[in-house]
Amino acid sequence: MTLLGLIWVAALPSQLAFHSELSLLPPARALEIVPRATSPHVAWSAEGVMVAVDTAGDGHAPWLEESPRELQPQINSSRLAEIDWSLWAATAAVTVVSSENRTATDDLATPTEADLTSAVASQDFCAAHVRDLPVLTTPIDPASISGTGFTIQVNNVVIGEVGSQATADQVAQQIRQALPALEANAAGLTPQISGDGDTAAAQLEGQTVFVLPENIYGPYADHPALTVAHWVNNLRDALGAPPLDPSPIHMVAEGLGETSQRLEGIASWYGPYFHGRQTATGEIFDQHDLTAAHKTLPFGTTLKVRNLLNDKTVVVRINDRGPYIGDRSLDLSYAAAQCLGAEEVGLIPYEATILAEGIPRAWQGDIVATR
Repeated sequence: MTLLGLIWVAALPSQLAFHSELSLLPPARALEIVPRATSPHVAWSAEGVMVAVDTAGDGHAPWLEESPRELQPQINSSRLAEIDWSLWAATAAVTVVSSENRTATDDLATPTEADLTSAVASQDFCAAHVRDLPVLTTPIDPASISGTGFTIQVNNVVIGEVGSQATADQVAQQIRQALPALEANAAGLTPQISGDGDTAAAQLEGQTVFVLPENIYGPYADHPALTVAHWVNNLRDALGAPPLDPSPIHMVAEGLGETSQRLEGIASWYGPYFHGRQTATGEIFDQHDLTAAHKTLPFGTTLKVRNLLNDKTVVVRINDRGPYIGDRSLDLSYAAAQCLGAEEVGLIPYEATILAEGIPRAWQGDIVATR
């Protein structure tokens, strides 16, 4: 091989490399390539990158006249703009899990003594006093999970369980669609019950989030109103909102609704000294039951009592007579006073509504179509 051939072979890789680098430049940058006075046989980009060498020495680089290749994006940018990224976030937050695949790390731990103590210190304590009805907030009792169904979860909190994956997917999708509004106002989420009590839903600002399906699992499967209260409480908990007011849950459990009859006045409470003694009805007074004494109301009358100082409510049953001190017209059990936040102040102004068979007015209404 001649000396000229050896020189050409040695220069070839550099030419190819520079040519390759040039070909990656977009057209706008290719136009900026100019020779420098100090290096007449080298072409430089505007950024100072050497992109070509004039090996012939005639000031002509033929590849500079070629149109450089354009890089094609892997994903068309116009399609990226069409993607609803909030839906992707909702998909991750709302999931469906087969009950048999649940693990010990899921939100199913049996409440500890500390959990129960905490519940007693909060308004959940009042819901626990509904006869034969456990607290309707998470954590869910493991005994209520069948092991054969599918659970709907939001932020890893179990909302409820159904018998088929298709049903679970449907409810999960309804929650996903409403998730942005739910995250903005989780405390506004409430149950809605049809007039006949057979259809129940979760609603937010007059819009249905989900309709309770038919093939539900759990301890209240035969009671749609209680089940939807349970599911709504779980969803509120998953989104960081406080639990529902326990009074409507109590009323739903007892099949009670509001009448137009109302009372008002000053309420007091009584507890330890009378605990275990006989009431005017003959039953034994238990300060931990949700009961009250009134001078004239028939025994067995049920009242929804509202503390006008803080708007907390509780449902009580009249089983005693009194009070007979001052201008007080209602004497609450210690448990009822706790639910109203009245155990410390002693006396509170109250408003009470007499209850009768029916559905809580706040939860009554037509079930509107889902979004």
